[in-house]
Amino acid sequence: MSKNDHKGNSKKDAPHLRLYDWLTESKAWTDLSTDARALYILLKQKYRGINNGRIVLSVRQACENLQIGKTTAAKAFEELEAHGFIEIVIRGSFNSRKDRRATEWRLTEHACDVSGELPSKRFMSWQPGRNFTVRHGGQSVPEGGHPVPQRGLSRPIIPRAVPHRGP
Repeated sequence: MSKNDHKGNSKKDAPHLRLYDWLTESKAWTDLSTDARALYILLKQKYRGINNGRIVLSVRQACENLQIGKTTAAKAFEELEAHGFIEIVIRGSFNSRKDRRATEWRLTEHACDVSGELPSKRFMSWQPGRNFTVRHGGQSVPEGGHPVPQRGLSRPIIPRAVPHRGP
């Protein structure tokens, strides 16, 4: 099978970004600030189709890319979380010397490639005046109150079928 069309051009689409009408016409999207919309587009640019849940973007990187202040960028991240567009998969930290890394994000519009969760599209159920809960520091909590997994895929916890008995 040829990778080129009859004129010799590549059949593969050039990298591009899609924002569907159902997303941009949602109540949550229309309520977002312009900074939050720009940040969402930046996060979506980093999504490659196989890395949802591993999208790495720090507040500092967002500041540099969007040419906004640190506080404004942090508020934009929080706003996207509160409206249900993004969730934290692994919280970044620069406090410990061993593990200095940026937060890893998940777009709720797409399935999570870390945990295998289907797209939740939480932003579609957002209502004005009713933000999703965002814990201090930016950790999202689903509507049911269960915390978002912090370590991604790890060894599955399989209960023992037969309890271990001592001698």
